[in-house]
Amino acid sequence: MEHVKKFKTATIVMSILYILLGIILIVRPEFSALTICRLFGTIMLIPGIIRIVGFFRRDVYGNLLDFDLVYGLIFIAFGGFMLIAPKVIITALPIILGIVIIVDSIIRLQFAFNLKRLLHKKWQIHLYLALITAVLGILLVFKPFEGSIILTRFIGTCLTVNGVVNLWGIIYITRVFKDWPII
Repeated sequence: MEHVKKFKTATIVMSILYILLGIILIVRPEFSALTICRLFGTIMLIPGIIRIVGFFRRDVYGNLLDFDLVYGLIFIAFGGFMLIAPKVIITALPIILGIVIIVDSIIRLQFAFNLKRLLHKKWQIHLYLALITAVLGILLVFKPFEGSIILTRFIGTCLTVNGVVNLWGIIYITRVFKDWPII
């Protein structure tokens, strides 16, 4: 139960950071690419640290099929690389952000289908939001814009939409399943 609360808190914090960074990129597209890279690297460290701490705080039986240590190390390695070598990342940033958003959308898609299987009336909303964010992620991967200001605003829009959708999702889940003991 504590693990679910920590996941909820981490999701809310990450969503707010996505929204703030997205708004900054929309309003100030001339914002330094190096600063963006460093901010995103810091953002990537947060779930990594949370997953690793969670892995070591749970008992062995709770970790048997849990890959929090691996995911935590991947997040920390990626975030650390962004902090140490931001110039390398800058050229691939749109593709990297697109992949992160696509993966997040796939997880959200699974959640939508889980809600459908539970016969939840509004499961389609989650499906549509997953598809919208997936399209934004795909656009970032396959059609990055030429102009840096347009690209920066587009990245900001994608991050803001993804953050809002994640935040709305976690709030929605908490309200709908508030009577469940794990939420």
